[in-house]
Amino acid sequence: MSLEQKDFKRKFLKKASGRVRLVKAVDPSCRGIGSTQQVLYTLSKRHEEHLIPYSLVQPVQVEAKRPVIFTPSLLSRGLIERLLQPAESGLKFNTCSPEPVPASERRDKRVFLLDASRPETALGIRLQSIQDVVSQDKHCLLELGLPSVEGLLRQGVYPIVIHIRPKNKKNKKLSVMEEVCQAEELQLETLPLLHYTLEPSTWSCTDELLAAIRNAIHRQQRAVAWIELDRLP
Repeated sequence: MSLEQKDFKRKFLKKASGRVRLVKAVDPSCRGIGSTQQVLYTLSKRHEEHLIPYSLVQPVQVEAKRPVIFTPSLLSRGLIERLLQPAESGLKFNTCSPEPVPASERRDKRVFLLDASRPETALGIRLQSIQDVVSQDKHCLLELGLPSVEGLLRQGVYPIVIHIRPKNKKNKKLSVMEEVCQAEELQLETLPLLHYTLEPSTWSCTDELLAAIRNAIHRQQRAVAWIELDRLP
């Protein structure tokens, strides 16, 4: 690497915040074959020196109200309860209560399990229930985890995924939350759908967090959904 390239890399990493996408014109393995395929990479602060290959994504404009999934998933139930409390929220949001799923339906692609690792106490949400809320022109706030995202996309449902980064406070309860958050951040990188992140600096109390979530849902509804369609045959 030349000195110029080193200087560029040093300046780039210094300025980079969050996740940045780099575009490489030609895959090195395809040189000499006449290929012009683009290869996208992501560079994050968590993996400063590690380039992770990305497939191309395509824009999808969704007119219907998109359901909402929260991460870390441990926060989902409490957030949904609070978002539905004010009278005016009932005009914009609703939810689908998880229900027991019989063994005969647990492999049904139209049923989304809350925790597939515990089939003996399987609770899930049916696609029809989500569609019923969407038909009311409301956002369906879901307790589902990130593993359900790809299944929803395969059914033509494009959820809004909101990732809430916890504030850095030194106590045992939050340490557990940080561990869960870090694990789910890794899952976020594998989603075939672009997600939205709420940074700790955007809120200082629960009311501000709820307001930030409402604003994020409103903005994401108007925005284009970027989907990795190649993974959804």
